[in-house]
Amino acid sequence: MVWPLFRYIMMAALRDRLILSIVGLMLVVVSLSIFFGATVITEQDQFVRSFAAFGVRLFGVVVLVLFVVTYIRRSFEGRDVDYLLSRPIGRIRFILTHAAGFSFLAFLAAGFLGGVVAFLQMHNINAGLLSWWLSIGLEFIIMANVAMFFAFVMTSQTVCLIMVFAFYLLSRLIGEILGILQKGGQTGVMSLLSKIMEMISIFIPRLDLMGQTKWLLYGVPETLSLPFIMGQGIVFLLVVIGASVLDMHRRQF
Repeated sequence: MVWPLFRYIMMAALRDRLILSIVGLMLVVVSLSIFFGATVITEQDQFVRSFAAFGVRLFGVVVLVLFVVTYIRRSFEGRDVDYLLSRPIGRIRFILTHAAGFSFLAFLAAGFLGGVVAFLQMHNINAGLLSWWLSIGLEFIIMANVAMFFAFVMTSQTVCLIMVFAFYLLSRLIGEILGILQKGGQTGVMSLLSKIMEMISIFIPRLDLMGQTKWLLYGVPETLSLPFIMGQGIVFLLVVIGASVLDMHRRQF
């Protein structure tokens, strides 16, 4: 039942026009990048690559999250989950197959969308581009599985989307928040908030340190330990999948 379920997820992606949406997104990002780049007086190539990288990262996450959340909530409302769990698959393999399916789609999305940036930087392929590409792929996979977790736990699709995007916003801004709190002094409320945010930053993936646009231009700085940051993201990914398995195991149908 694992392969049929995996194929069912892929068919749902085709039915919801996910691949077509990604292709359309590629065309929009390239068109806007070239259009706005033509208005820049100097460093047009750098602007085009930077704008394309920003658009790929932002809209890629949005498309994946919307698909995962709507797919799971539609499956619950249409009783597809009850039917699938009545087959000889088990709840653990049910979650793991979904995690594998969504991760595969996120990997494809990162491959296609990252390929747009690689195409625009074809004359200057470097280690910074490859590091950016890999970190974007991990970010997409993390957000797809985070969306899966919230969609399984919460019954409201609207609240689920709010929670997922709030998590993404926090992961992208955690570095700036820590910097502001540390510069605000170490007394009273600011000191307490700084310690709380430092504790939170240990457990959430540092997406603000991954997939930085400046890597495309200047490479990855030596002061940044990219393997450690990506390792933290992988650990968080495993925790999220484990939490989804635990929730499904305890859920009463």
